[in-house]
Amino acid sequence: MLLAAAGAALISASAAQAQTASLVEVEDSVMLMPWNMTADAVEDARVLNPAGVELGEVEEVLGTDANTPTALVVDFNGSTTGFTGDRVIPIDRFMPDGNRLTLSTSAAEVASFPTYDD
Repeated sequence: MLLAAAGAALISASAAQAQTASLVEVEDSVMLMPWNMTADAVEDARVLNPAGVELGEVEEVLGTDANTPTALVVDFNGSTTGFTGDRVIPIDRFMPDGNRLTLSTSAAEVASFPTYDD
């Protein structure tokens, strides 16, 4: 049973890595609609949970090509989340609020998102 769980984890990690491999960095001047913000303006934005606790910051805007943003790379600070490093999270999980973004997803779901190594 333990072997089966380990195998499933490896397959899941491989699928996540393949998914991130197909994404590229978006050009800084590309607008993220409907937010009316450029990719450059979104980078370094603070990421908060719905309670207003800071989770980390946006490192990169990724997409299916250099002009089609679909995900954000969040660098989690670890101290409040238990997560460290960068995770690739779909754009639709965020709500902008000035120069901050609120992440509306559970910790379990964040754990399922692929890591990002640039």
